[in-house]
Amino acid sequence: MCESTVLLKSAEGISSIMPEAIAVRDDGGIITCVDILGREVTVDGARIAEIDLLRHRVLLSRS
Repeated sequence: MCESTVLLKSAEGISSIMPEAIAVRDDGGIITCVDILGREVTVDGARIAEIDLLRHRVLLSRS
């Protein structure tokens, strides 16, 4: 499958936001992650820092 782990890097370290996301949207600083069941997690004040397709990983960063 094509799910990716979404991680958030902040001053406190790196934490997992969603382990199996199928979609990640950036709506002007509000990141929305969606899993295969349609559950959504939003992260305000973040940006997409890195997308690693080989490792199925999306790294978000909060300034």
